[in-house]
Amino acid sequence: MSRTSQAKSQPHKLRVYSFLAYCKRPKSYLGKIMLVAFLGTHIPLLALFFYAISATDLSNDLKIRILIVALIATLVGTAITLLALQRLLFPITLVAKTLRQYLEKNQIFQLPTKFTDEAGILMADTLYTITKLDELIRQLKNYDPLTSLPNRMLFQTRLQKAFLEAQQSQKTLALMFLNLDGFANINASLGSEQGDSLLRQVAQRLNSSVREIDLISRIGGDEFAVIHPQIESIEDLTVYAQQILNSLSSQLNLNGHNLYISASMGIAVNSEENSNPKELITQADVALRLAKQQGRNTCRFYSAQMNEKMRRRFQLERDLHSALEDNELELFYQPQIDVLSGKIIGAEALLRWRHPQHGFVSPGEFIPIAEASGLILPIGDWILHTACTQNQTWRSQGYPELCVAVNLSAKQFQQRNLSDLVTNALSATGLQSHQLELEITESLLMEDVQKAIATLENLHELGLMLALDDFGTGYSSLSYLKRFPIDFLKIDRSFVRGIPSDRNDVAITRSVIALAQSLQMHVIAEGVENQAQVDYLTNQGCDRLQGYYFSRPIPANDFAQLLAKNLDRA
Repeated sequence: MSRTSQAKSQPHKLRVYSFLAYCKRPKSYLGKIMLVAFLGTHIPLLALFFYAISATDLSNDLKIRILIVALIATLVGTAITLLALQRLLFPITLVAKTLRQYLEKNQIFQLPTKFTDEAGILMADTLYTITKLDELIRQLKNYDPLTSLPNRMLFQTRLQKAFLEAQQSQKTLALMFLNLDGFANINASLGSEQGDSLLRQVAQRLNSSVREIDLISRIGGDEFAVIHPQIESIEDLTVYAQQILNSLSSQLNLNGHNLYISASMGIAVNSEENSNPKELITQADVALRLAKQQGRNTCRFYSAQMNEKMRRRFQLERDLHSALEDNELELFYQPQIDVLSGKIIGAEALLRWRHPQHGFVSPGEFIPIAEASGLILPIGDWILHTACTQNQTWRSQGYPELCVAVNLSAKQFQQRNLSDLVTNALSATGLQSHQLELEITESLLMEDVQKAIATLENLHELGLMLALDDFGTGYSSLSYLKRFPIDFLKIDRSFVRGIPSDRNDVAITRSVIALAQSLQMHVIAEGVENQAQVDYLTNQGCDRLQGYYFSRPIPANDFAQLLAKNLDRA
């Protein structure tokens, strides 16, 4: 039997309640129950008592006294009964108040759930139902039903809060608006069902691309918004924006249809030009419209100055895709000098990009772009093979054996097959493993210490030289340092610059050299620019020196000439 038919088959059980409900007095349900209890128990009892008194031969005075005692006892009993009924019926009253409080004020009372009788079950079920109903209402009110992302209403609430926090903490907040390129055409050709599936996949990719403290929302159609608090710099924001766009550009599959999509982005940053969240929204929307006008897969800032930085960055990324194939990338080499002999015994390979329009592009500008776009992996592999090939070429030309140092990026170091890639480079070029040095930054190792130790041990087993680059600029623990299979510590140029006049730099370099010696590691000082620095580092026991005092980074042919002069001096 269905629930509806069960309810229809039991209307007679509501007749008494219906009759009492039409009575004007008492008004409350509790009062009606108490009246029924009183009339049903005490009136028959009093009638019987009066009859028994009247039927006896007692004196009138005694009858009156007995009657008074009986009435008092009845009143006391009635009061106790009514009080007990009130307390027993309180769960029903509390359930009614809880429902009314939720309906009128959207507040939920915490009903007790530990009782197992009918009243206890009623309270527990009421609380559960209201809680679930409230969750459903909040979900429908604040979240997009298609993607489960926060909707425009919740987005505006969160933006208001984030904007005020940014003002109070004097931090920079960025608002990003994204709009899919050509979504209307996809929707028209594949149908709205496939369009909805596409939006869900886009939402998943965006969710996996943003930081935990960021808020991503679907604010309408194919438009999304990202609240990005606490940005460090425009450069970091630019890299972050590109990472988000890149996350959307890879292939999607919609029921057998392979699609490549892209998005346009508009960015506004809180400043004196926007005193409230509404103005920030307007600026981000204007920037998005400008980006859409510019073409697919692009980004615009509301500020003209920021737009120029973003435009150059996007242009460089596009050009960087073809730079490797067009032979625009090359390696320069900076010599490393043995302190005792004064001879060149090594070189650091440094990447350079000779852009056809812009000339030499600073590594500090294009390497972060390569990192963010993933191009650093093929470029890094090319660097490894090119450096090994060049070192082997110098050896075949009769120059003394050298150890060439290659910098590893974070993405390269995280590759599971890094050892295989290095082995392939050595095998393909015929270079001996001890003639290759890999430089890893201190901060990179501290991201996951145990994994870093395992990776370093695998590389060390190949016979490679390993160097810890920029030592002293990070926060590595000495307890970890002694576990790293490192051959060289490289003193960062920022500490070398001030010696021998700066007491702090002197103290730091002396400590690093002493530490390395105690751990049986060699020390390379980079950024050496004058004879005073050479003399000090030599006296302190530094093993190798590198810097402009000896040579700038130079092309391979010029480096060969430097090696030839080095041979002549020998």
